[in-house]
Amino acid sequence: MTLKVGVIGCGYISYAHIRGWKANGCEVAALCDLSAGRLNARAEEFGVQNKYTDYKEMLERENLDIVDIATPVSTHRALISYCCSRVSNILCEKPFVDNMENGEYLVRECKKYGCRTMVCQSYRWHPWYEQIKKELKNDVIGSPYYVNIMQRISFDIPYGKENRIPLTEDQPFYEHAERLMLLEQGCHYFDVFRSLFGEPQAVTGTVGRISPFVKGDDLAVVTVVFPGLTAVLEDVWCSCGQQKTSVTYIQGEKGSIYFGGTDGIAPHRTEECGSLTITFFDGSSRQIEMEAADYYNQSFAKLQAHFLHCIDQGLTPDTCFEDNLKTVSIALRAYESAAKKRTIFMGE
Repeated sequence: MTLKVGVIGCGYISYAHIRGWKANGCEVAALCDLSAGRLNARAEEFGVQNKYTDYKEMLERENLDIVDIATPVSTHRALISYCCSRVSNILCEKPFVDNMENGEYLVRECKKYGCRTMVCQSYRWHPWYEQIKKELKNDVIGSPYYVNIMQRISFDIPYGKENRIPLTEDQPFYEHAERLMLLEQGCHYFDVFRSLFGEPQAVTGTVGRISPFVKGDDLAVVTVVFPGLTAVLEDVWCSCGQQKTSVTYIQGEKGSIYFGGTDGIAPHRTEECGSLTITFFDGSSRQIEMEAADYYNQSFAKLQAHFLHCIDQGLTPDTCFEDNLKTVSIALRAYESAAKKRTIFMGE
């Protein structure tokens, strides 16, 4: 049976969402956006006939199996609390929420109505993190004890001869977000940490605001402590030169895993990535070449395939709302740590 999907939000990120649903054999039955311009452009691009500027009208008129919410986090409480009683399955863009109170409320509401949920944490479906998870599961480097993920991009500062600012081109609503980088993108890396290593014990964060073109944070170093393992995220949106995303190093008892990262201003702007290198203490090593072609869009299709499998089999998605609150809490504790200038333990 072909499942019918309604997408709320036709901004930049909706392209990957709609393309992914179609790749998975779903019918994108309706689109909704407050902006008629965005709505009509995306509908024409993908040949979607049913268009709405009011999500309530869309839910009343359309018989949908899935609602896909691809809007800024500030809209999520109202949208999800309305949709969860009227549709059986909700996929929501990250960050799911920007505070724990809203998240706990929405988890309760969705449970009350039996609505299956998933958050669009696409990075865990990037090919290098999928491969790293396999290598760790196979105990190739033994028990890991140190991890570092580094990103350097010029996302919120003028770059190149044209002085382009990618953030304002792609997602201009980021300009006014007070909690920006760590919540909007850092959550991807915190989700990767949790996917690979389980649940953390403590968080220490240093957060900076450098670019005059955004209100929120665009530089951070966050240490996340897991049992027997220290993970460090270095995230910089205000870097000029050496543009790199997702450079990853993992040290274990028997050796290390290194991924050279993707090149370019932002992950969705490159098809280039390095190989995965596994090095052992005896000096030997092996390389695993990583296929980068269309990886950014493919990660959306893969997470949607996981959601569809869970719907078909009656399972709980890996990044359901309840689980994703644990990821959001890492970002929130990093901000709290930076403000209080001390380590924050997860039980606090």
